[in-house]
Amino acid sequence: MNAPLPEPSGHASRAMRIAGVGYWVVEARDPSTSWVSPEFAALIGVSSAPVRIDMVRSRYQGDGAVRMEEAFQRCLSDGTAYAMNVVYLHPDGRVLSLRFHGEAERDASGAIVRVIGIVTDETSETQALEKVAASEQRLADFLDTATDWCWQTDAAHRFEKFDAGSAAQSIDIRLVIGKRRWDLDIPASSRPELEAVREAMEARRPFRNLDYTVNTRMGPRRVRTSGKPMFDADGTFRGYRGTTSDITELRETERLLLKRSVALAEAHRLGRMGSWSYLLGDASVTWSEELFSVTGFDPATFDSSREAVLALFLPEDRQKLLDVQRAVLNDGGAHSCDVRLRCADGCIRDFALTCKGEELGGKVVGFVGTVQDVTERKQAQRQLEELAYADPLTGLANRAMFKQALTKVIGKTLFESRFATLYLVDLDRFKEVNDAFGHAAGDELLCRVAAILRREFGETALIARLGGDEFAVLIERAHQHEDARLIADDLIHALSGPIDLTSGETFVGATIGVAMLPEHATSTDQAMRHADLALYTGKEAGRGRSVLFEPAFAAAAEQRLLLARDLRHAIEDQELHAVYQPQVCISSGRVIGFEALLRWTHRERGAISPAVFIPVAENSGIIVDLGLWILREACRQAKTWLDQGLPPRTMSVNVSPAQFWAMDFETAVAAVLAETGLPAELLCLELTESLFVDQSEERVSRTLSALSRLGIKLALDDFGSGYSSLGYLTRLPFHRLKVDRSFIDGIASDPAKRKLLDGIIALSRGLGLATVAEGAEKRAEVDVLRDLGCDSVQGFVYSRPVGPDAATAVAASIEAEPLPVNRAPCLVPDAETTAMTAALG
Repeated sequence: MNAPLPEPSGHASRAMRIAGVGYWVVEARDPSTSWVSPEFAALIGVSSAPVRIDMVRSRYQGDGAVRMEEAFQRCLSDGTAYAMNVVYLHPDGRVLSLRFHGEAERDASGAIVRVIGIVTDETSETQALEKVAASEQRLADFLDTATDWCWQTDAAHRFEKFDAGSAAQSIDIRLVIGKRRWDLDIPASSRPELEAVREAMEARRPFRNLDYTVNTRMGPRRVRTSGKPMFDADGTFRGYRGTTSDITELRETERLLLKRSVALAEAHRLGRMGSWSYLLGDASVTWSEELFSVTGFDPATFDSSREAVLALFLPEDRQKLLDVQRAVLNDGGAHSCDVRLRCADGCIRDFALTCKGEELGGKVVGFVGTVQDVTERKQAQRQLEELAYADPLTGLANRAMFKQALTKVIGKTLFESRFATLYLVDLDRFKEVNDAFGHAAGDELLCRVAAILRREFGETALIARLGGDEFAVLIERAHQHEDARLIADDLIHALSGPIDLTSGETFVGATIGVAMLPEHATSTDQAMRHADLALYTGKEAGRGRSVLFEPAFAAAAEQRLLLARDLRHAIEDQELHAVYQPQVCISSGRVIGFEALLRWTHRERGAISPAVFIPVAENSGIIVDLGLWILREACRQAKTWLDQGLPPRTMSVNVSPAQFWAMDFETAVAAVLAETGLPAELLCLELTESLFVDQSEERVSRTLSALSRLGIKLALDDFGSGYSSLGYLTRLPFHRLKVDRSFIDGIASDPAKRKLLDGIIALSRGLGLATVAEGAEKRAEVDVLRDLGCDSVQGFVYSRPVGPDAATAVAASIEAEPLPVNRAPCLVPDAETTAMTAALG
């Protein structure tokens, strides 16, 4: 799966959590797995690592899983975007209402490569609507069970008829007949209310909806009564006839409804939500009080005509609203859309609008709906989009945005006969600045480099930071090869000058890989890969240069990949073996040790040079396994020679910097020594100065000190060929200094080299280190080394690297040679003496 979109900043992430928004990506080649943003992962209760889609869908309730699968497959097949609500059972037991939006992303050829979308938590809105529906249902139930009865009194106001109906359960008719209303069991608190009824009846006036409380066998009941007087034809008063309703439940319902209405109004206020309605053919639209509050308009002066209301929406959003209403007329149901509306203060805000039909006789006669202010959510989404496509440190485009732009540009080069040039820029000494001045200085340097790129290219190019200290520049205009090189060289010159930082002046430089489009690439991935191959070639050639892509680079890269693949199986296929080159003490002529060297005999290609496969192993990470193999094999062989009664000799093994950061190196070496039984004093680990480029000195010092405490000898290999620093020699526990072969070649006839080598040997002696010269091929070179006081020599002058059986014979042959007359003391400890000393404690 491609690298996911970079994660948002703290504010954006907080805004997304508040808004209940997350995002997700599903690659077409692996439609069973989805990358989800931390907000989405937190929302549904899963890890933010890629998750299996079927696991998430198994928690959809009802037919949600089926609907989502159909919509997703349709989007993956033909690019149909979708928006769908599902009910999700959270692992903690909560039931969430989620709305998914999904859209297809295509590559330059139009093929769908992934589906990207967002998810919105609408649980609170759904719950609010459900609460409203529940409140309305309770009110309907109260009304359905309300009790009514009819009554009639005589002229003395005594009940003579009482048809209780469903009220019989609360009113005992036997206790009512023959009594006046005010003679019933009336609570004292309701006596004043009943006086209004008595006053009207004694005045023989009709009355309506007079309320009071009466005690019944079911407790106090609130009743509402209405009545009118009865007269004979001659005007004689006959009594009253009327109705009474048990409004106890109704009054409770009214109280609950008022409470719920207040709560709903508060929910609408907090959620910045209002409602609206419109009857087809009417001239005006009706807005709720909450909607006026949300938009800031004054109901007294608001122009509610349909034309005026539509004019408040932005043109494209006005059409959205009309399309939604048309969908309701055609399909029924409820539809929604996001719109922008100009409020009373002139500001344009974002709203989520819902619309459903109002029916009469099965026919839609109008619309009703809600409008919710979602400006903050939309702003969070827009900020998320900005974060997804911008580098937060430099403000340049990030990798995702750059690759999108590159895809479009490549399309233009293919279909519109245009041209473009892609430059990949990698800083050469960025890590040194980070190590020397700290990460804050490194960040400041990256911002300074971004400013230089903007200054050099202005608005004529798309500039991006792809990650770390790697930048990219895309120029969308025709260039000849020579023009592209000139631009790259000018940029290297601009980046090679001094750069002022808060912590001081620094120099970095850059290497640039260049790819011409469409000459060198016809797809986004191919363009990035070919420019990267050119960059890699430039770094291998010595950095600080620009390299234009050549087809041979791709062939070489393919060969390296094939070689790396075979190298991974070399150990298990027993294609590796070790050879040993003797190290000879100049003064005594004794072989004091061997250096173990790795060799590979490919099953088809035969012997492959270490100069070929070691760089491949370094770049692919295989060097860690190879280094452990040669360490174990060398220690095993050294112990075998000891067991055979041969003199104890030091076994030197090269260590790759990758072994330091890829494993607990100290523990791994100790385990090999324990496994093979080789005394630690007979093992010498040779480390190159590149180790200090890849690791902090503190970590290197900690590990080397631990190895030294075990008794292991440490040698600084290839001294003078790279990042030589006297500080390393004084602060780190080295025992030997191996002088690079470039200083040995020609010393017999080159006085300048001899003088330089004399200084190195004197420095080594001053620090108490033994000096080992490697690469000596001539006796004259050995004589010079002896005169300069070098301790030991390793090279073809004595022997090429040989197998373990031949190594012992070579050692015996070397030690049988006569020694020169003048001999200087050797600082390399005699291995046999060292071993004996260790054995004696």
